[in-house]
Amino acid sequence: MPHFTGPDGRIDIKSLELPEIEAALQGMGSERFRALQVYKWLWQRGVTSFDEMTNVAKPVRALLGERFYIPWLTTLAVQKSIDGTHKFLWQTEDGHRIESVLIPDDERMTLCVSTQVGCAMACSFCLTGDLGLRRNLRPSEIANQPLQVRQALEAQFRISNVVMMGMGEPLHNVDNLIPALRIYLDEQALNFSHRKITVSTVGLIPQMQKLADALPVNLAVSLNATTEEQRRQVMPITRKYSMMALLDACRDLPLPNMKRITFEYVMMAGFNDSMDDAARLAKLMRGIKSKVNLIPYNENPDREIRRPGDARVRQFQHYLVHHGIQASVRVTRGRDISAACGQLGKAPERSDVTPGEKVAVVRIRREGEGYDASFLPDP
Repeated sequence: MPHFTGPDGRIDIKSLELPEIEAALQGMGSERFRALQVYKWLWQRGVTSFDEMTNVAKPVRALLGERFYIPWLTTLAVQKSIDGTHKFLWQTEDGHRIESVLIPDDERMTLCVSTQVGCAMACSFCLTGDLGLRRNLRPSEIANQPLQVRQALEAQFRISNVVMMGMGEPLHNVDNLIPALRIYLDEQALNFSHRKITVSTVGLIPQMQKLADALPVNLAVSLNATTEEQRRQVMPITRKYSMMALLDACRDLPLPNMKRITFEYVMMAGFNDSMDDAARLAKLMRGIKSKVNLIPYNENPDREIRRPGDARVRQFQHYLVHHGIQASVRVTRGRDISAACGQLGKAPERSDVTPGEKVAVVRIRREGEGYDASFLPDP
């Protein structure tokens, strides 16, 4: 893959995989084993300077500093929801703003990760699409999000699950996503289980196959409709890849044992929440190793779309379950800080958060049945 460079021309070392670091060090006349030392310092210790790599010889550190740099996301703000959800507002080195969302739930902590600045898919119900696509995130920027959130957690807690459901369409950035996910999965780096990583997509069919060929992570397909016409109204990608072509691709996709494709279904009142929709959705799932995640729409002032009532959501779910479809309802989290599904995108446009201002780094700990955040000044 191409090398990413900073303003001074040095290479972003955290966008390289371990074999690339090994080759670079050998090319610089250093021993190959030094690469694993460097790699662990980057991803297990989270250092921001080569000088912190105390078991790496000083001459090697000097060579690394001449050719490479260690990228880091600037923490602009951390918001806490009344339900314990935390939203991190980051700034990239070129001034763009992205968000990650940490969702604590009993013994599980799920991190929702962004893969692009903005999004080109323009789904009508999603605020991120209003930004358009600014640029793809590098592998280092995708992988730094869990690393930096880990540093904010109290020592006894850990991120258990990762979902690529933040800003952007992950498979629209598949060439950077795959190397980032290899860093997630590498036991010498972030060390996540493939069972705990889910990649969401609007249905980019060739990229779905590319991801499946490369890695055994979970796949979530954003469906949100039960007819072609209905889906075209809310998801422009349907004009390129029809809903039926997408479902056929899902049927043909080779899935590892015990894995199912999750179909995300955003329920919008009066649009796709009728019992006729439930019946059609049950038929669409035939022949696919699937489960359905119903997501009642998260209302916001920028859209006229309404959220269905709880009774309708339960009725819809019960119909699917009665007809043999595994179906769950996603509990809305973080609505009060615009951190819920489909709400990411407004905070990066805020003008009241400026680079370099004194911001807080959150330390998240369990208190009673919920979570609290105590704030410490930046070092």
